[in-house]
Amino acid sequence: MIIRPHKISLIKKNFIEFSFKKDEDDNEEIIPDFEKFKTLNSAEQYYLADNYNWDDGTIVLDWIIDSPKCDKGTASLIFWRAEPDFYFDFTIETIEEYEKPVWNLLQKIVGKFRENGFKNNRYKFDPIVEGYKTDWKTELDIWEIPAELKTTTKGKKPFVFGL
Repeated sequence: MIIRPHKISLIKKNFIEFSFKKDEDDNEEIIPDFEKFKTLNSAEQYYLADNYNWDDGTIVLDWIIDSPKCDKGTASLIFWRAEPDFYFDFTIETIEEYEKPVWNLLQKIVGKFRENGFKNNRYKFDPIVEGYKTDWKTELDIWEIPAELKTTTKGKKPFVFGL
């Protein structure tokens, strides 16, 4: 799948470091636009997840995971980029309030992998090649990571046209 320059521009303008930008007309923070997000195909969602600044919070990442277009490779990329081992000792009752959005996102990804909730598997993500340790020991059943999430997803990385 090819990602065209106009879509890269749309992604960078609306979803990359949006919390650091101000609207030129009223000096208000830019809020991501869900309607614009819905125009992204699965390859563009992968590109967005791969370039996302986690300082912007999880709103856009939640949109990706909730999207029927979300690919297993994209979900795996988001999961491992969240550094899940930090969260393995916590439950929803014991995690700090400011950490709950990422904790919830990780649990959503684990749940969808368990339920085979990601229907597409076109985009490659290999957590081991990317430098993530996938064999963490966890004591909480909620953190039992499905084997499929610990291995390389099939496919290729989307091709970015013009870069």
